[in-house]
Amino acid sequence: MRLKGKKIAVTFLSLALIVASFTGCQKKEESYSHTDFAMGTVTNITLYGKSDSLEKTEQEIISKVKKLEKEQISWRIKGSQLSKVNREVAKNQGKAKIKEPLKSWLLQALKLSKDSYEDGRGTVDPSIGQLTQLWNFESDHPSLPKASDIKKAVNSGLSDNSRHVTIDSKGNLKAKDEKTKFDLGAYGKGIGTDVAWEFLKKKKDITGAMVALGGSILVYGQKLDGSDWNVGIQDPYGKDGEVLGGVKVSGGTCISTSGDYEKYFIDKKTGKKYFHILDPKTGYSAETNITSCTIVCNSGINSDGLSTACFILGVKKSQKLLKKYHAKAIFVDKKKNVYVSDGLDFSLTNDDYKIVK
Repeated sequence: MRLKGKKIAVTFLSLALIVASFTGCQKKEESYSHTDFAMGTVTNITLYGKSDSLEKTEQEIISKVKKLEKEQISWRIKGSQLSKVNREVAKNQGKAKIKEPLKSWLLQALKLSKDSYEDGRGTVDPSIGQLTQLWNFESDHPSLPKASDIKKAVNSGLSDNSRHVTIDSKGNLKAKDEKTKFDLGAYGKGIGTDVAWEFLKKKKDITGAMVALGGSILVYGQKLDGSDWNVGIQDPYGKDGEVLGGVKVSGGTCISTSGDYEKYFIDKKTGKKYFHILDPKTGYSAETNITSCTIVCNSGINSDGLSTACFILGVKKSQKLLKKYHAKAIFVDKKKNVYVSDGLDFSLTNDDYKIVK
């Protein structure tokens, strides 16, 4: 089996969401843009302001994102708190007894992901680590796990463990099973944009910013000409950088997209496509008629988690969830129909698609 996902070029237009070109630039303010790599994906940060330290500010943001991954939310990095939580759960019969209190972003992520598990009918599960490690979509050559291993993980309740996780006021965590492994991959990049947002609020010399971490984007403040930000939605069936339309949003908005075209492989024996969005109830790639789901709201962690949950739930079943989190969505199905939440200023630019009310 060979990974068939699109090759990520180190350009802004290769991201799952593409912020459209900026126009009407004023000479009074400067801009700085830089491409990097963090959280396993291409990142791009563009800053606007009158400051002569835009480059330093950009470096501080990407440094904070990398620090978040390394110290708190990555299960792969041995020294991170989440990695320690997984080890301690295994050692102490489901209880995590780490010496230091859980750091703020990790604690918030675990609590919010537990809530969104319940709200999303178990579609997005922070305790799905056993399954994600079986599939290992992050490797260069992912392969189909043994059906018996998948069945064992699902039947043992490991992928349904979030309802049995408790976290006390001190950050102590208890899971149902010592085999539980937490994986915040469905939230990580969204949390990264929230970290960037918190930092930008303290930088009075920054008038506008775009922070793109793979499929999650934060737009902050204003563009140089004061107009709304225009964010392009990638064409799931097009080449890297091709969009099917764009949505106009104001500063202080988070946008995340989940799609079956991002990380996948084709099984040589059956020709079946397997992609990284796993249904915790089956252990396999989600069975849905949706190929892309974009969430627009005022929280990075929510936009990221909801994009996964709503991708699995589909258009109709997602409406209650969207309403609760004050979020809006753009769904694209496999017949190239586009469903847009009321109130979103979305323009379709690709004639291969049509908007369905």
